[in-house]
Amino acid sequence: MKNLKGFRGKYFSLAAILALNATLSLASDVQSVVDTEKQLYTPKAEASSETTDVLEESSAPVVVISKKIKEKKSEVYTASKSLVSATNVTDNVSIITSEELSLKGITTVVDALNTIPGVSFASNGGLGKSTAVMMQGMSNQYTLVMVDGVRYNDPSALLGDADLSHLLVGDIERIEVIKGAQSGVWGADAAAGVINIITKNPQVGTHGTAGVEFGSYGRRSANTSISHKTDTFDVMLSVQRVTEDGFTTYAPRGENIDQYENDGYRNTTVNLKAGYWIDAYNRIEAGYHDINSLSSYDDFGFPNSSQHSDAHIQSGYLTYKYFTSNHAIETTLSQSSFHRKELNASYTGDLNDYQGKVPSIELKDTWKYYDNSALVFGTSYEKRELTYTAIGDSEKEHNEHSKALYMNNTNKVGNVILTEALRYDSFSAFDDKVTGKIGAKYLFSDQFNIYTNYGTAYKSPSMFEMIYPWASYGMSNFDLKPENIKSFNIGLQYAGFNMNIFRNEIEDMIDAQYDASTYKYQYVNLNGTSVMKGIELSYEQQLLQSLLMGANYTYVDAKGEDGERLKKRPRYQSSLYATYMPTNKLTFNVNGTYIGSRADVSFDPITYAQKDEETGNYFVASAKASYQIDKTWNVYLKANNLFDRYYQTVYGYASAGRSVYAGAEARF
Repeated sequence: MKNLKGFRGKYFSLAAILALNATLSLASDVQSVVDTEKQLYTPKAEASSETTDVLEESSAPVVVISKKIKEKKSEVYTASKSLVSATNVTDNVSIITSEELSLKGITTVVDALNTIPGVSFASNGGLGKSTAVMMQGMSNQYTLVMVDGVRYNDPSALLGDADLSHLLVGDIERIEVIKGAQSGVWGADAAAGVINIITKNPQVGTHGTAGVEFGSYGRRSANTSISHKTDTFDVMLSVQRVTEDGFTTYAPRGENIDQYENDGYRNTTVNLKAGYWIDAYNRIEAGYHDINSLSSYDDFGFPNSSQHSDAHIQSGYLTYKYFTSNHAIETTLSQSSFHRKELNASYTGDLNDYQGKVPSIELKDTWKYYDNSALVFGTSYEKRELTYTAIGDSEKEHNEHSKALYMNNTNKVGNVILTEALRYDSFSAFDDKVTGKIGAKYLFSDQFNIYTNYGTAYKSPSMFEMIYPWASYGMSNFDLKPENIKSFNIGLQYAGFNMNIFRNEIEDMIDAQYDASTYKYQYVNLNGTSVMKGIELSYEQQLLQSLLMGANYTYVDAKGEDGERLKKRPRYQSSLYATYMPTNKLTFNVNGTYIGSRADVSFDPITYAQKDEETGNYFVASAKASYQIDKTWNVYLKANNLFDRYYQTVYGYASAGRSVYAGAEARF
């Protein structure tokens, strides 16, 4: 497909959005979006649909369609640690549901996030390879990722970030994405925002699912789940298995990837959730999430080399809930653990075993002190543990811990919504931090509102940034201090159209600097302020109960403290999508993403000399057709990269060409 450059490339998406808006306006009347507001915790005795008070409002941040393309009510947990109506959230929030994931044929969390305005990714290869997700121009390490409320950021990763490449979507109910500084609610790592992945809960009765998929690059996948729910007890177990022969990880740009060896991947994911009502006002919940993966990849500059990484990621929680009057009191014990082995590491000093753990305990109270008003306050303790081993050396450890007090509040008075958050964190390795956020929203009507938010945040140095265990290449720096972040946004929502203008500032950014006197690298705090600013536009509308169409556009101007453009961030990108359901059984979905100018850098594999490169200016489209045979069986066919577009999200690392997959799903 011909590249879109200059004026055409930059304004391609804006024109598409305006054209879509005009078309839909002529084709149908504006339809309101209805969402639900209800108290986060309802005692068992009051939890039935007949007795639960529901306040229907409008202007949800996203229109979500089911298999019959119906609007769904929306509520958000991540913005305040309590479940509230999306209408009462002032933050810039996006929600992806399981229906959307299925309709669009999405396999991984990374692909799901790439459909959201303001979010982009850069991947070192195909399925299961190292992938960074950037939010509003801010790097992966500035985003807090959680799975069912348990931190997924890995203390044994170089930057302490979360590797999203192993997260599959088969057991996901919804993904909540909150953009902007959120340390006032969640503490460290929540500087660019929060991604909260919420897995499926059991429905009343006994239910099960099963599915298989086969396709290009030797893809073979299967999934199954079983659940049971009564008035007092609920449990759900799901298992997913994916194997793929894959394609080469490293490929010189412009080269045919088929001439190199394949780098395969396999992943087994198990998720277990259970809950028990002791009586009408006491409940216990527990969950366990387990990922076991093996990934093949290439050494930098050598596309036919063979390296293997074995990763085991576990997370779990145990929660006790007590309901009294207008209070919901929770005590939660949780832990996430990460164990990665580099099976082919052979040089002295190379790290071949990484282990990280994050145990924590939290006590919080959600007090609904007035209609549409709630106060959440609590305290937590968290420990971060790191263990690593280098070839030719003994096992080493490094630990740190933090304590926190926090409070956040939501008020609705008439048409005005106000939110406030304040948090105090005490660290063993750094100075204490106080962060917060404030937000306001005004509802002009059911379909029109404006909002604004300001927040402060911080990103603490990772343990590896301080230690720098590769002594042959770098030096430690235990004087590193946390980075300071400020964020501001203002936006509006009107009849399916959303606009958000944002600005993020990072002071004391941490980066590796080369010291010519020692010939080694060291992580240091840079002087100055890095700025990421831009705009997000999106529009979505449903037509005639059979067609849903939408588009979004993001422009990001991301520059470092020296004023230079930051790498791997597309300056502008957009998506177009449509779902059409001509009958109750047949569904078609098409979607495409255009990536504008994106700066990158190449390295000579021998001399490591750097050269500026461009990896953007391309369009990738996908499609899926599904057919509901009966109440139990559904079959589908999907194609990714329809036009077989050659592209790389990271210079020198391959991406998939046209690929086709077929599958079947059963629900009982």
